[in-house]
Amino acid sequence: MVIALSSWRRPPYLEATLRISDLVDDADLSIRLRVTGGEGRLVRPITWCAPTEHMDPTPFLSVNALVLTNGMGLNVKDFRIWDAYVERLMSVPVSGLAFGLGAAHRELPPGLIQACEAHGLPLLELPPEVPFVLIMRHVEQAIAAERYEELRKGWALADECTRLAADGHSLAEVLGRVADAVGARVAVVDHNEFELVSAGAAHGGTARTVLRLPSGASEQFRLAIQGIKSDIVLQPILGPVAAVIAMQLSYTLGSHSPLHSREAARFMEALYEDRGEPSVPLRRYALESGFDPDGDWEAVLIGSSSEVAPAKLRAVAWRARVGLQDAFSTVRFMEEAGLTTLLLQHGQETAELIDATRGFFTDAPELSVIVSEPLSLSELPLALQLARRNVGRPGVRQAPVADLTGIVQGLPGPGLLAMCQRLLAPLASEGGSALRETFDAYLRHSGNSAKICDELFIHRNTLSYRLRKVEELLKLDLSDGEVRATCLLALGIVAASR
Repeated sequence: MVIALSSWRRPPYLEATLRISDLVDDADLSIRLRVTGGEGRLVRPITWCAPTEHMDPTPFLSVNALVLTNGMGLNVKDFRIWDAYVERLMSVPVSGLAFGLGAAHRELPPGLIQACEAHGLPLLELPPEVPFVLIMRHVEQAIAAERYEELRKGWALADECTRLAADGHSLAEVLGRVADAVGARVAVVDHNEFELVSAGAAHGGTARTVLRLPSGASEQFRLAIQGIKSDIVLQPILGPVAAVIAMQLSYTLGSHSPLHSREAARFMEALYEDRGEPSVPLRRYALESGFDPDGDWEAVLIGSSSEVAPAKLRAVAWRARVGLQDAFSTVRFMEEAGLTTLLLQHGQETAELIDATRGFFTDAPELSVIVSEPLSLSELPLALQLARRNVGRPGVRQAPVADLTGIVQGLPGPGLLAMCQRLLAPLASEGGSALRETFDAYLRHSGNSAKICDELFIHRNTLSYRLRKVEELLKLDLSDGEVRATCLLALGIVAASR
């Protein structure tokens, strides 16, 4: 009896692979399908032909081999022997069993048919006029043609992705094209399995294949493909494009790229040192770093405590940088110990920066992320310094618009500084630093005695004595709100000048 092939649909990434069903469909081979096997068995790829007459050929077989046999060593009628033989083949597993009729067996042994049906192994019947060498030559030629086509597609994909990268498309967009080509989810992961960027969806299930990206020994990245059950086709298709992905990843994350150049580092260092005064070098540094000085600026600061491993901070910051490239055409960064600063320009008007940023830190709630948006170059230095002062508390938060320190740092003029120093000078002339520290704590805590005493480790009576002494030396009434505000600003201005 000849069994008709059931309808099946090939996944797009395996269209060129030779299968059992292809042999049956080829009228020139005169092959009859006697057992269809289990679900999906007819669409398993054939990797090679293995002619053998051993009762146990499994030591010489590999996955998806097509076993060819005349059954010379299996001229038996005991079903148990056939069952054990097929069970051993399924343990490999092979793609199918092609049984040649002839001198040893004029028809398929009933025990073999029963065993194949029981274990779900496809069984092909070869007539006497079809020699093994014909099947082997057909399979080898088909596999060679498929391998050539896979290599051609691989280099074509690599060429297309190279053009995308050269045209300024982000790494995520390049991965998206790769994901479309293989019909699966594709991600770049580091040596800790931390995912930096991904694209596509795993339509074929959770099976995962990993290919190593060409990279240095210090930074090893891999390409993870989820949704494909075999890497037979992936190696020739993704091998060439893996080099393109590695190069773009190096460009995105490397210290010699425009994202992290000496010019960008110099610009950000100048921003952190600037005190709010107009600065011609800042405009020049911005241009040299690839920014538009007159455009809108946005910033993301990523910090961590000493308990967070530096490798994790860097990996999460990498992921954020790569991801934000999809929304901003200009991204630069600077890394310090425990802190990464991202500067962004030319964003797409799709979503708020803070909403887009939250998505990169869902699995790293212990990190402190501060977002500033949008800013002009004149306020960027003070805004960055303000954001930096707010790094510490875990979570993704919007930076405050202003704080006292920022306002004080933005006040120019040596005359104002001299006036403030003269106002506070009496505190240094008597009592050393104790009066100054007490006065500072008093103003910061709005006169809350409990908080002041806890901070300074002093008794309430000591606090009362020191405050009376401050009023006496400065000749001020601390019950006056305007006086307290003036003194708080004076302390801030003097502290900012140091």
